[in-house]
Amino acid sequence: MAAARLTALRQRIWITSLPELFVLLLAALLRLWRLEYHSIWFDEAISLNWAGLGPAHILSGTLQLIRDKHPPAYYLALHYWQTLLGWFGAGQSDAALRIFGVLMGILMVWGVLRLVTQLSGRPNGLLAAALTALAPVLVWYSQELRMFQPAATAIVWAAFFLAAAREKLPPHGTSPGRNLASARLLCWFGLAATLLLALYSYLYAAFFLPGLGLSVFLLARRSGSINRRYVLEAIAAFAVVALLFLPLARSAWTVNSASSASGVPFAGFLPNLWRQLRIFTVWHTGWPDAARTAAVLFFALLALAGLLLPAGNRRDTRPILWLWIGAPLLIGSALLATNAAIFREDRYFIFLAPFVLWAAARGVSAIARWQPSAGALSGIAAFALLAASLPVLWTPPLFRENWRAAADYINAYQEHSPHAAAAALVHPYFLLPALDWYLRQQPATSEMPVYGNFNAPLTPEQADTLIASHLQDLAAPNGADTLWLVQSHLTGVDDHRLVQSWLDGKFPLVTEQYPAGVEMRGYAVRYRYTALPALSESAVHPQAQLFPGVELTACEITTPAVPARDIFYHPPSGWVHLRLWMRKSEEVTEAPPLYALVQAGDGQIWGRSLERASDVLSVYPPTAWQPNEFVRVELDVNLNPLAQPGAYNVKIEAEGEPGVPCGKVQLE
Repeated sequence: MAAARLTALRQRIWITSLPELFVLLLAALLRLWRLEYHSIWFDEAISLNWAGLGPAHILSGTLQLIRDKHPPAYYLALHYWQTLLGWFGAGQSDAALRIFGVLMGILMVWGVLRLVTQLSGRPNGLLAAALTALAPVLVWYSQELRMFQPAATAIVWAAFFLAAAREKLPPHGTSPGRNLASARLLCWFGLAATLLLALYSYLYAAFFLPGLGLSVFLLARRSGSINRRYVLEAIAAFAVVALLFLPLARSAWTVNSASSASGVPFAGFLPNLWRQLRIFTVWHTGWPDAARTAAVLFFALLALAGLLLPAGNRRDTRPILWLWIGAPLLIGSALLATNAAIFREDRYFIFLAPFVLWAAARGVSAIARWQPSAGALSGIAAFALLAASLPVLWTPPLFRENWRAAADYINAYQEHSPHAAAAALVHPYFLLPALDWYLRQQPATSEMPVYGNFNAPLTPEQADTLIASHLQDLAAPNGADTLWLVQSHLTGVDDHRLVQSWLDGKFPLVTEQYPAGVEMRGYAVRYRYTALPALSESAVHPQAQLFPGVELTACEITTPAVPARDIFYHPPSGWVHLRLWMRKSEEVTEAPPLYALVQAGDGQIWGRSLERASDVLSVYPPTAWQPNEFVRVELDVNLNPLAQPGAYNVKIEAEGEPGVPCGKVQLE
């Protein structure tokens, strides 16, 4: 009786729209999950920079593909989305901005659901949409402020409109009704609009056009004959798209020919296929190589089954899938002759992911036709593998460039430095928008000068000319006590780290931090003071002798609360940063080594300061200090990551001396 009731309940649910709603809800939840976990990285900052310029500048700057390799449609959409959010005070919110990509990701899942249901039946549609909802690469790019997910969504809907237009044609021998004609016209308009949106967002979308165009003849064939009206209307729609895309296509061909390194056509074709399949399915997992290989092989077998075996649907979609998946890959492989980087990045072909996952779903149906229990198990396994590979997306190993962490550190440092002005140099110059995006949102750094002086490749011969002149001008007149050098993407711009070397030779090092993909070095442009400046409220004033001739006048802990285990700046250990104010009280003949300790209440040491050969004490030792001057010295204390949360004492010691208390730090 219970089994019969359960079967009846399943049947009632099946005839409703609840399964479709569940798939869409799953897609939404996954794409909304931890939207702010990852920092806006360089590419996203470029998107925001373009979006902030306004429509006129976007169009003039991108249509020729010279200032940016991507066309303007996505930047325009992001501009209007940010403007809309600005009305609600959310125009600077990472999460709110990324909701645009989330909506595009959900729309893709809905498009797959409708497309596959229309061509392959409802069970296939639900499974293909569920796999699309779960695919890690599609979840990831739905949470990114770039054009790849919106372009892929537009391609899915273009395919849907092409198929839907065929469904709106009347049977042979009957006259078309006005309603059907209007519906078909809307489908052709939708096809043109979505294709143009895809093409004017992402140029690789053009690789999908030939396969989509050839599929017209497959869709037009029904009951042994080809519907000529459908073919002619489709040709007209594609002609409109081609005509409107032609100016951009010409620019793309010119720019690609002039700037891309040529390669060998079809080089590494099979490895490329394997890599694309991994990207579309389990992508990044952290699993052992054998487990990941087995998972990719499983999906390869499902996709092959879907492309080769009959599945008992009302329409055989295998030829269509061969065209929609195969044509872009063949075109891309052939174009390796003109651009060796066509397959370089994981994101370049993600618009094929939903069609590959459709093939896998169709493979499940083909297996179920042969053996229902095997089909059910293979579907559950595909669902489980994708779900199991999702959690790694929101973990530190997948941090990109953590510009938020870089800006947060500088901001926190400045909040505890009321006496000290600061400036930042972003190197290379084109990275400036990424750091600026976060600095300008924080009170302590909203007005801080940020410079970007270098962009073109630097050579050693320029060290005493171009580099020195730029940096001297930067360091001298701005009155900064601290200069932050923030670096990333140095390859091909400053391979010898000439800018860093010049600053290393000119100024003492305050600290160094390493957010993911970013390097930060703080330099003490000014470290000698005629009077003790106004310090933060939390400053401690020991006014005690550290060693003969040197007094520790004041001590500031610029990181009053810090995790013992760090995941952002220098895993696995957190660092406590100290700023010491010292002066010479009498003649110093010898300066013993100086270090800072973090101690528990029982005296056990849980952190010790790092030794740096280029800090203030090395560059300007106490034996050279002048009377009546205060010297600023900064230290980083490397914590034991096993330290338990709680309040710890901070102590400054000179070798052979008892040491001086310097306040407390809270370990989290």
